[in-house]
Amino acid sequence: MRVSLVCPSSRLRSARRASLALGALACLAAAPSLAAQSVSPPIAEYQERARSSFQLINSGIFPLNVVLEVRGFSVTERGEVQDTSKVHVKLSAMSFRIPPRGTYTVFYEATADSLPAWFNILSAMTGARTESGLNVRILLPHVVYLNQKEALRKEQVAIRKLELDSAAGKLRVQLENLGPNLGRVQQVTATAGKATSPPSAGFPLFPHMIRWTEVDWPGSLSPERLTIRFAKFSVDTLLSPLSSP
Repeated sequence: MRVSLVCPSSRLRSARRASLALGALACLAAAPSLAAQSVSPPIAEYQERARSSFQLINSGIFPLNVVLEVRGFSVTERGEVQDTSKVHVKLSAMSFRIPPRGTYTVFYEATADSLPAWFNILSAMTGARTESGLNVRILLPHVVYLNQKEALRKEQVAIRKLELDSAAGKLRVQLENLGPNLGRVQQVTATAGKATSPPSAGFPLFPHMIRWTEVDWPGSLSPERLTIRFAKFSVDTLLSPLSSP
């Protein structure tokens, strides 16, 4: 089945959908009996076009009914999911049933009107129950990035702002992608002498976009060096003494 996606531009509608998805994932993490449902891999990257698959795994004791929906998205500088991009996705199925202790493989092909592009295939699962017998709807995304041929370059990444919040134990960093190419930050690390911040989670750095990220910095010392690691290069910066906002 082929899906041509032009998602609505309403930020409020997209924000509500994102909140619902995040809420469902939070419930999934909070309920051990529901943690048996998963998607593999959760994130995939391809150059220009995709011809691939992902698996939905039901390790629970109840059969699940699954409906797929393709959604484009964009991300604000605070990491909030909004708006959309246009992609064309062909799915092997739009709805199906997964038996208890079973798996289901979804095959797909994807292209975009322009590159880079990104979207997610959202799997809405019904039939799972909590330990108290409550029926629950679970949303699991498989996120796909279609990269351009030319990789993001070091000179296209700029550090715009740094904020140290000693009370919260956080160092906040504002990055800007100056170029037209999609890149992925693999890790952000702050150091001061022998003190090093815990590893941060990776995230995409979208073309011509500003993005805030933060790392834990519980120490009383001001960080002296900031390292932002990408797949093929790192941005390594010496920091002036920072004061809390």
